[in-house]
Amino acid sequence: MISTRRVVFGCAVALLVAGCGASHSPASPPQQVTASGGPTLTGKVVSITSFHGHPVVLIFWASWCGPCHDEQPALNTAYATWSPRGVVFLGIDLRDTTTPALAFERDLKVPYPSIADVNATLAVDYRIPSAPALVFLDTKGKVGDVVLGALGTMSSADFNAEIAKLLGPANTGSA
Repeated sequence: MISTRRVVFGCAVALLVAGCGASHSPASPPQQVTASGGPTLTGKVVSITSFHGHPVVLIFWASWCGPCHDEQPALNTAYATWSPRGVVFLGIDLRDTTTPALAFERDLKVPYPSIADVNATLAVDYRIPSAPALVFLDTKGKVGDVVLGALGTMSSADFNAEIAKLLGPANTGSA
């Protein structure tokens, strides 16, 4: 007979494996989130509400997440394309420790700051079960879309269309 401990352990392993790179999104994203922000990996305090007036892309990642490593070059390209147009990119490093997180940023040349979300407080606020994930905030700080699995489940064209929608027709230019 299988012990309860083995069943619980098996379920925990299955959830852990399924969480990194999950490809489904919630039926409807939360309409208003009041997440305060927190310290970056380098110690500077960042308030998400300070970005009101700009569309924001929150990138939930972790150094231990394989798909996060794979998609970072595309996120760097998206940052180079959209940040000059006023789009703010902010990483949210989930359940990580500082040394590997800083190595991830250094090795993958991450151009935007990341909040250290050690206890997944912001992830809970935005209903993010695991990395990778993207949250698109409009200029008023309201959630426009949530993508679980991040760029693994979203084409470059869809990513650009999502940002263009947040910017509005007068500010998109060509991507």
